[in-house]
Amino acid sequence: MRATRSELPRHRHEATGRGREWRPATRLVAAMLAGFAALVGGCTDRQDAPSETPSTATANPVDTPVDPLAAMRWEVRSAKASPEAATTLIAGAEGVWSCGSCHGAEGEGTQQIPALAGLSAGYIAKQLSDFATGQRKNASMHYVARRLSEAEMAALGRFYAELPHDSPAGASLGGNIDRGRELALEGDWRVSAPACYSCHGSSGWGVGPTFPAIAGQQPVYLYQQLTAFASGQRNNDPENFMHDVARVLSDADRRAVADFLASRPPRQEKRSSAAGDHPRSARASQAHQTNQAHQTNQASQANRANGATRQTGTEE
Repeated sequence: MRATRSELPRHRHEATGRGREWRPATRLVAAMLAGFAALVGGCTDRQDAPSETPSTATANPVDTPVDPLAAMRWEVRSAKASPEAATTLIAGAEGVWSCGSCHGAEGEGTQQIPALAGLSAGYIAKQLSDFATGQRKNASMHYVARRLSEAEMAALGRFYAELPHDSPAGASLGGNIDRGRELALEGDWRVSAPACYSCHGSSGWGVGPTFPAIAGQQPVYLYQQLTAFASGQRNNDPENFMHDVARVLSDADRRAVADFLASRPPRQEKRSSAAGDHPRSARASQAHQTNQAHQTNQASQANRANGATRQTGTEE
């Protein structure tokens, strides 16, 4: 005779000492499989993706692997998660998919889905808030983030900030690595493009909640974000700075810098999540970083104007 749902045990065995609600693996698998069709559409909904994407096979959203069993492995990872984050991380909630089902059991991401492990807690909370309000446009993430409270956004940020990002994603777009290195480390003032590392840190490991870690990130995701910034499809950056940077880069340059950054080692040690993890705190702590971006942007615009003046003088 099959037990009814009401007869199933509600708690783990007393020997565990946890007293947490019992979540049998079959329940998790059933929940994940029930939403599998939605996840295939949701996880492959390109992150802020422009109309054109890299023509390589790795950029094809249809080929993006979706792991319906990832929630099971999150039992281990989520053991230290706060109550606000645990449900969303493991099994999702009503109207909210589990994070691991798209971003991976280790927060590693895949192709156009970004790695979250090791990102700043404040940055993650800020992006979730922007997805919820529509400031950052992505249908899948809006669907998820709109159901999260600010406390849950902050808790998710803290959880991912403390996850290790063990290895770089690796290049996959066929970009010129040497050119990518030049753009990341030195920039190219001939086109008024500052170095990526001038804002994102000397190793590309990020600076506060405003400038995320980019070293070791998924190359397709990086390429798509640069293209989205350039087109104006993504515009939740301070002072519209990334738009000004990305729009002067050619498609080949975007591939090059995305591949170079994807090949760089990510930050290995755990990132502190003590400060700037709340969406409001993240916004408040952007002041000095926004000013830094503003100054760099002014220098870029001045350099561009000087170049135009010199060109006009030459033509005359």
